[in-house]
Amino acid sequence: MAIEKSIVRRYLLLSVLASTLPVLSIGLLYDHFAGNALEQLLGEKITTHLKATANRLGAYIEARRYQVETLANYPGIAGFATVAKGASTGEIAALLQIESDLPDLYGILFFDAQGRLQRVVPGQAASGPPYWNDRPFETAGLPITALSDTQIIGPMPATDGDSGWLLVRHPLHARQTDKITGYIALHVRLASLTEQLGTNAGAGALQPLLRTPAGYFNAVGQANNAGRKIITGPKILPGWSPSLEVESTGFLKAFALERRALLGAVLVSAALIVFLFYRLSQLLRKRVTLLLDGAEAISSGQLDHRIVEHGSDEIATVSYAFNAMSSKLKEYLDRAVCMEKLAALGEFATGIAHEIRNPLAAMKTSVQALSRREQDSKRIRLLAEMEGEIDRLARVISDLVDLGHPRPPLPGALPVSELFRRVSGIIEPAARERNLRFSCQTDSDLSLWADSDHLEQIVINLALNAVQATPSGGTVNLRATSTGEQIAIEVSDTGCGIPEELRERVSTPFFTTKTKGVGLGLTISRQLCELNGGRMHIDSATGQGTVVTVLLPIAESHHADHSDHR
Repeated sequence: MAIEKSIVRRYLLLSVLASTLPVLSIGLLYDHFAGNALEQLLGEKITTHLKATANRLGAYIEARRYQVETLANYPGIAGFATVAKGASTGEIAALLQIESDLPDLYGILFFDAQGRLQRVVPGQAASGPPYWNDRPFETAGLPITALSDTQIIGPMPATDGDSGWLLVRHPLHARQTDKITGYIALHVRLASLTEQLGTNAGAGALQPLLRTPAGYFNAVGQANNAGRKIITGPKILPGWSPSLEVESTGFLKAFALERRALLGAVLVSAALIVFLFYRLSQLLRKRVTLLLDGAEAISSGQLDHRIVEHGSDEIATVSYAFNAMSSKLKEYLDRAVCMEKLAALGEFATGIAHEIRNPLAAMKTSVQALSRREQDSKRIRLLAEMEGEIDRLARVISDLVDLGHPRPPLPGALPVSELFRRVSGIIEPAARERNLRFSCQTDSDLSLWADSDHLEQIVINLALNAVQATPSGGTVNLRATSTGEQIAIEVSDTGCGIPEELRERVSTPFFTTKTKGVGLGLTISRQLCELNGGRMHIDSATGQGTVVTVLLPIAESHHADHSDHR
């Protein structure tokens, strides 16, 4: 749902912004001001320290540059690298040996014009390649910084037990020409250069580093992965400058811890606020969703839907009012539907009553005339039963006309066996016609206290429904049992059953699932059952059949009541 259409989302967004923005703003501003205060506190001292360090580093590099230029310009030095060993080079060799014995150097190296190493003059500090190790000495890939004609190659960090170094290299020219015939290079100890950084500054809070094209190095020449705040000083070469790494030590440690604690508290507070408002919005959305679902359910016709709500706040009040409204709405609609159906039934019954009663009267007159002339006792009994059915049908027509105001029952003792005999005479032919098994089970001494016509109509309606709902080869059974002060008449079948969603509607007027019929059988049966002080219950499962149970008073209990009043 878009935010402009959701009050819950707007509520969440505005609440989070209104609560978290001030907290985050205050925290960030405090952090910014604290950082500025720290820089101002240490700024003057740091600037002085970095300038002094840059001067020392620059002087050291300048001394090495002057040294290598002097050697490069020394007579005969250009051919030293190409002179065969054992040739007369004693003076130059002695000079180079003296120069290479400086404590800042590992030695002096000679390269040809293509940069290949040709000759080495080891000093007293010489170790590793290219002096006493078979591993190759490579300069390819190292950064090169130009300082006039002189080149600074490296630095090379310490690896595999070898110390770090850098080369201060100068070209060698042929006599009286500008053609480069090779290079002479001072193999400088990296630690000798980084020692110029000095010790820690700022009461141990600032760690001196040398920034180079190959990375950062500390005061002892070891590579340093600077991950904290770095303050960079003046450049001594392109890409080379002294730096200070701000460390959380000394008085800065407590400051840094408090700063992190404050930022953590700000973030945790913001997170808690967001989580709190998110949970509140979820609860609000859930409760609003209940109202929406309820409104949708009512609008779709589910008038039995109720909103489960607890509490006494505004939403709970709306929920209670909604439930009360839906209850009254269902009551009014049920009453209106019932009145409309009864009115329609009255019009329907009034329209057909005259057309049915006249043929019934003619049929009754004919049956009575045949009975007077008939001599066969069996046929006389059949004609008498036919006359009784005509009378019952006439009464049914009257009941249809007066469905809104049915005839009051005239209860009396009615043996169940007699009831089942009369019902069987009507139902058995219909069952045989549909190839069904029809049976009745009852005790001979069971008697009901009810209107005989009402009860016969109830059982016939239920039995006919069972026969019509059962496929060929099925079973329809009538069974009566005593439950104490009541008798339960069960009409069961093995038919298609009633779907659960239709079970509550089958007793409403004019509702039917049959292709034929007007849907009044169960309605009249339930009404007549309740008029006689009984109850009707339908138990059914799709594909497993249906059992309709009618509970009616037992005749003996009414006899006992009458004897008590004598």
